[in-house]
Amino acid sequence: MNGIKKVLYTVTVVLWLSALFGGLWFAGVFSIGGKSGLYDAAEELAAETGNDRPPVWTVVFKGMKFVLPQKGKVYLHESGCMNIRQDERYLIQIDIEENTLDEMWSDMEQKRESLIKSGYCMEKEAERVTGEGYDYIRYVLSLKDERGSDLDQTFFEVLLASADEERHFLVVILYDEIDVEKLDDTMREKIYDEALVRAKGIWEGACRTDEADDEVGMLFTEDKSLNPDQRYILEDTLVYGDGEHSLSYRLPEHCMLTLDNIAGKTYYDEDNQAYIQTNVVKYTWLTAREMAESVADRELSRPLTSGELKVSGRTFYYYTYSVAEYGRNKTSLVYEFHGYCDLEDGSIYSIFGYADDNPEAADEAYYLEWMDITVL
Repeated sequence: MNGIKKVLYTVTVVLWLSALFGGLWFAGVFSIGGKSGLYDAAEELAAETGNDRPPVWTVVFKGMKFVLPQKGKVYLHESGCMNIRQDERYLIQIDIEENTLDEMWSDMEQKRESLIKSGYCMEKEAERVTGEGYDYIRYVLSLKDERGSDLDQTFFEVLLASADEERHFLVVILYDEIDVEKLDDTMREKIYDEALVRAKGIWEGACRTDEADDEVGMLFTEDKSLNPDQRYILEDTLVYGDGEHSLSYRLPEHCMLTLDNIAGKTYYDEDNQAYIQTNVVKYTWLTAREMAESVADRELSRPLTSGELKVSGRTFYYYTYSVAEYGRNKTSLVYEFHGYCDLEDGSIYSIFGYADDNPEAADEAYYLEWMDITVL
């Protein structure tokens, strides 16, 4: 079991990319020639990264190998997309879907109508941009009163590009940490172009591979692992909502905090040799029940149990299963638990646990102390 990758499951912004953004009505096809704001953005990004090649992460996702600079945070979300945060103003989300770019381009008007009916506003109509060595579709949407967002209006830049002969990249740039609505047209175009250049560099640097996909997990620049000589802790507090909210819970005996980062807090239970991670999703398209059901919908080796459990007046929805992992000298059965609970502010509290060859890690009763939370 790869401990680091396995414990770093993360729950964060969840966009059902395919259903929402997998195509849109088009405004026309054109080629870029000469200097433009896009070239200026590329020059600024080059100046930012410098000429020296920085250390990189190699991430294998849905049969494609990505080489990404070790900057910010990169994580593979359990919803099926790769989330990349290299700029504090926006989040880049990437999925790889069936259908060619030509097929997506031919089906745009129907998608546009669907999005408008869902409440989205067209900020920039879709356009197909072609040139020597590149071909992609680009458009910008906005949505008022996005659930869980502090912004009155949230903006999304959507990009479609060829991945291979039969699939395309779906890239959604979520401007979640900047109020785009208050920017003038010049500044809006500037940030759109900057984000496009960064995203374009990511998908253009990807290539097909026969290597196995990386597990759902996370790569990050700073490992905040604590001293291994630390003492056991009996209770802890989880801060969320940009530091405005927190909740507390008790822990079983002989538990140690091993990681405290964007993925939440991860503990090691020495008695049961189990890892448990707690986190709060800032906001999501899903309820706690739907998040548990989304885990259940995956093709798993051996589903075990699912259901709901009330603890101190709060309802937790959970799903458990086991997965066989084959090593050179040993085959292990990994038991996993996923639990979710809706909080008052619209966030979702999540618990993820796993252990090798210990079925107790898939027993919902084992997690009662983590479920008995007090919102402070």
